[in-house]
Amino acid sequence: MTILLELAARPDKTRMRIAIVTPVFNDWASLSELIGALEVVDIPEKVQFSLFIVDDASTEQATINCSLNALRQVREIEIIGLACNLGHQRAIAVGLVEICGRKGFDAVLVMDSDGEDRPADIPRLLAEAARRPGHIICAVRKRRPGLLLFRVWYECYKAIFRLLTGAWIDFGNFCLIPASKVEALISTSWVWNNLAAALTRSRIPLAGLPSDRGTRYAGKSKMNFVSLVIHGLSAMAVYSDIVVVRLMLGTLTLSAVTLLGILGVVAVKFFTSLAIPGWASSVAGVLTIILLQGVMLFAISAFSILNTRSMKGVMPRLDAPSFVLFRRRILPSEIAQAFE
Repeated sequence: MTILLELAARPDKTRMRIAIVTPVFNDWASLSELIGALEVVDIPEKVQFSLFIVDDASTEQATINCSLNALRQVREIEIIGLACNLGHQRAIAVGLVEICGRKGFDAVLVMDSDGEDRPADIPRLLAEAARRPGHIICAVRKRRPGLLLFRVWYECYKAIFRLLTGAWIDFGNFCLIPASKVEALISTSWVWNNLAAALTRSRIPLAGLPSDRGTRYAGKSKMNFVSLVIHGLSAMAVYSDIVVVRLMLGTLTLSAVTLLGILGVVAVKFFTSLAIPGWASSVAGVLTIILLQGVMLFAISAFSILNTRSMKGVMPRLDAPSFVLFRRRILPSEIAQAFE
């Protein structure tokens, strides 16, 4: 922690400000726990937190049940209310856009509010960021407690993702982003679908930091199997053009093999005495159908890429503000009154 000790020696005018972006959907009990946990994180006094809560159109009234008048490390809290439920990833994208419009922040910390992203890991993220200037520091899960079925499914998903995209993702949303890199992220449509995949494709230098998954503060996860599948597909959507090209190459290879099979059947039929009556016609017919389907799939994939590249996607930097219903900036001394 020597780097953090050096940070503590900074003069006041070089105080380090960290913007924390966390999405919330009804889980206000966990948010209260998070605020309390941020207050006891072992960081120098020169480091200050600004908490930006992205309220993803919660159906329950916002309530914060912790002592907020005595906050010291969390110097400001702002609630950004969305007009409709966008989902976890897009709520984060809106939060990043909001931060980009503010000045004076040194870095942006993205984390969940449910306790699975541990505030105790923040000093390690800061220290790693000091060792690797210009890098995005990502918390890499080394231990994932939970059902065996989920862990098996997750490993299968990572393998399929690597096969289709050529990229490897072993981290989630918990990351520390230099303020200078936020604008590059929100200027592409990738972050609108999946933050982790957007980071891997952004070509911004990444550095992994081993981190265990924490325990939820309260309640149960709202993530079910369908949500997990959608989350996985959203990550692949960031690489949609690469996925389609790889499928095209696979289809082309299959078509070539099928064509060789048809030629082999024809050779056996007309140049040898090994052909069984009716066998060659049946096999050649099946292979021809496979070949035609492969050619059709190749053509559809090619037109899909051309069509996608000519369409304008969602640009978070421009489109995200239209989803913001309200911005409520609350100083710590005013928070208790606001939620009474």
